[in-house]
Amino acid sequence: MLLSLALAVVLAADTLTYPVINHAHQAGEMRVVRDADSVVVTYAHIDRNRGRWLQTRYTIDASGQVIGGEHRAMTRAGVVSTSADRFRIDGDSVRFTRNGTDRVVAREGGFFGLTDRTPWDLALLAQHLLATSTRSARMLPGTLTARAEIAADTSVQTSRGRQRVRMVMIHLSGLTPQGAWIDTQGRLVAGTVGWFIAVHPDFVEALPTFRAIETRYRDAAGIAMAQRIPVAAQGTVVIRNADVFDVAQGVLVPRQMIVVQGDRITAMGPVASTRAPRGATVIDATGKTVVPGMWDMHTHYQLTSQTSVEPRHLATGVTTVRDMAADTDVGVSHRDRANSGTLVAPRSILAGFIEGPPLWRGPSAVIVSTEAEARAEVIRYDSLGYKQIKLYNVVHPDLVPTIAAEAHNRGMRLSGHIPRGLSVSAAIRLGFDEVNHAAFLFATLYPDSLFVPEMRAYSLVASVVARNTDVDGAAMSALIADLKAHHTVIDGTFNLWMQDSTGADSTGARANNLAYLRLIKRLYDAGITLVAGTDGSSYNAELEAYEMAGIPAAAVLRIATLDAARVMGDEANYGSIAVGKVADLLIIDGRPQERIGDLRKIELVMRAGRAYKPADLLSAANTSVYR
Repeated sequence: MLLSLALAVVLAADTLTYPVINHAHQAGEMRVVRDADSVVVTYAHIDRNRGRWLQTRYTIDASGQVIGGEHRAMTRAGVVSTSADRFRIDGDSVRFTRNGTDRVVAREGGFFGLTDRTPWDLALLAQHLLATSTRSARMLPGTLTARAEIAADTSVQTSRGRQRVRMVMIHLSGLTPQGAWIDTQGRLVAGTVGWFIAVHPDFVEALPTFRAIETRYRDAAGIAMAQRIPVAAQGTVVIRNADVFDVAQGVLVPRQMIVVQGDRITAMGPVASTRAPRGATVIDATGKTVVPGMWDMHTHYQLTSQTSVEPRHLATGVTTVRDMAADTDVGVSHRDRANSGTLVAPRSILAGFIEGPPLWRGPSAVIVSTEAEARAEVIRYDSLGYKQIKLYNVVHPDLVPTIAAEAHNRGMRLSGHIPRGLSVSAAIRLGFDEVNHAAFLFATLYPDSLFVPEMRAYSLVASVVARNTDVDGAAMSALIADLKAHHTVIDGTFNLWMQDSTGADSTGARANNLAYLRLIKRLYDAGITLVAGTDGSSYNAELEAYEMAGIPAAAVLRIATLDAARVMGDEANYGSIAVGKVADLLIIDGRPQERIGDLRKIELVMRAGRAYKPADLLSAANTSVYR
């Protein structure tokens, strides 16, 4: 078992254990122990030797109604901490205790929510909401209202025959709804789509059906959102009096007219000598700067990204994203619909994820142990139109040459984490074109720290060792020279590794941040190709870190646009503003080539000839399009 419980439970207690599934592999369990007056839910899963461990305890009365509850954090060894989050119902009021502060609120039919929920807790909330006349309730002790939607009502095959189930989605404050599958008694059957899904043992075989139903639901919401977001301009569009930043030359070309017809730039030149087509929509860009659409080279799609993350990407000025680990069905569908304009989202490029088999494996169904398996996965990704392969933490080093050869023979790039047992230098000699995450450039200098006294996540190691590394020392200098000699690209996700310098460890955090900033400048000065990726962090902060490190703003813009297009072999159509290229561009009320922070002043985003206002995109991302 992944978790050893030390709970005092009466002998007559009823226990049900839900396996927690990660891509068809059991990664943990959720154990529900019920007796006459309590329910204890203990949740644990392992994720790359990290994980999630927590426990909720509910007190129930003689009628089976919940009258109290508490949440407790828990260690991997099963040690439960003192509760910092609890409630107790007392007549018409509820007393909440959170972080040492007591608060009493009127019950008034509200739901007594805890701050950290397991899937079982979501099912409990669903039961409560469905029992009300409006299927809604206030989330105590706050003022937000939750609403339940029966998004699907069907029967599925289980180990005990066919069973009727419902997918209940819980809407809260217009955000992307969360949900759970429940049976006719309101009991939890399974969580919704994610890397880790708790499922009743009788319903494991129904998971593909659950996934298909939820996918249709989420995809319909993505289409609905696309239809609701206003298009500011499309068709034949003229951008007049624009100061166009030429990222290739690093110069600003003033008072230009840009003509867009369909999804392409068909003419560009001085306003005085360039004709506007009859009937064009004219956008006055006087005093504004026009730059190419930017590229986020390290993203991760989830099924819900189409209604949350992707509109925000566009609002930030990102018109192309490279996904580095989406589930294949999610990634291919998202790419095809985004690139066709069915979704309002950046253009998408996919990198195929490959991992090895041990407990340390990442959250993926693509697990390889042999050369034949590895080669087959590269071939499959190529057949689906993927442009790159990404290797993960525990791919066996012996398989890297085979994967590199197959990928390169098919015109695909190879990048990744540095697999256990390899250094950065060894990986690039075996065929890596690119390293994902600058943290590996620090971790590779301390190989024993990844394994001794136990195997640990590289991210935890890098957060400690970076601050103690002499970035200007001989070891880092030799590594940078190796990267240069092999033309290795660095997808650093630098902002991901920046630490809060206002906390208790402010000295260590500042040292960590200075190490990463110094590394950015050293890589740039050495001529290493950098691409800007976020892995879910702030894109603006990523670019601002480059400028803070000492890279001129004009060069940062080139990194975010043309350099990324060149890395992916797309510079003929993307990466700069020129006649014949796809009309991916931004109108900015500022001078980002002088101050990269001015990228936060975007007035209009054009993706393939369709223009959107950032405010409209953000409003859509913050307003539910679900029923």
